[in-house]
Amino acid sequence: MPIKQVFDNEEDAPEFLRSSLLEQDGKFVFEAELPTETAGIKSALQKERDAKAALEKSLKGFEGVDPEEARRLKSEAEKVEADKLKQKGDWETRERQLKDQLAADLGKREQHFQSEQEKWRQREARLLRAIEENLIEAHATTAIVAAKGSPELLLPHVMKAVKVVEENDRFVARVVDGQGNPRIADVKGTPFTIGNLIEEFRGNPIFGRAFDASGAGGSGASPNNNNGNKGGMKVISPSDQEAINSNIEAIAKGDIKVIG
Repeated sequence: MPIKQVFDNEEDAPEFLRSSLLEQDGKFVFEAELPTETAGIKSALQKERDAKAALEKSLKGFEGVDPEEARRLKSEAEKVEADKLKQKGDWETRERQLKDQLAADLGKREQHFQSEQEKWRQREARLLRAIEENLIEAHATTAIVAAKGSPELLLPHVMKAVKVVEENDRFVARVVDGQGNPRIADVKGTPFTIGNLIEEFRGNPIFGRAFDASGAGGSGASPNNNNGNKGGMKVISPSDQEAINSNIEAIAKGDIKVIG
């Protein structure tokens, strides 16, 4: 899924995008391919569900004893063995053996059916997780870039605040609150979008620093220097993304510096 952002001047783009800009007709263009295959995953999920339905249909007869099949087996056994077993006085034993064999066969088939059901449930869960991650990442990255924010810093936090739900046979991303309930934007019940969430982050004193310096709370905010810099402050390399993500609040407060 491609995204495209056009800037009139190179300085209008966030600093982290400037090295990737292409100059076209006097404009500066950023193009990127998002890591998402949602359509293909959804198609695969539908195929898996169809296959599961076919399997359940073919194994439906194994859920219980089929009266007609049981009568047929009993009738055949009676025709072949009745006289011989009666002469030997072993009819009751043979009848018990037939019942035990039938119960064993049905038990094996039921166990196989349950095992196949569990496999389908696990495959479906993995496909749904893949859809959720790709769909949220695609929408969130687009919104962050459009707002001149840093996807590397903001994306992990957006992912935690969004979940995917299925509505009218479509998978949609919904921003949720701390209890997992979908948030609304107004009294009409309009869904609170990822774009709304990014704007909320922009106004936050901590996350606001992850946006371009021209935005509110950007990297141009002045640190608190009441006590002066006496040395010994922790420093993180800009190439250590994991450390940056883990210490975003301390970086925003000025307790940790990112120095190349």
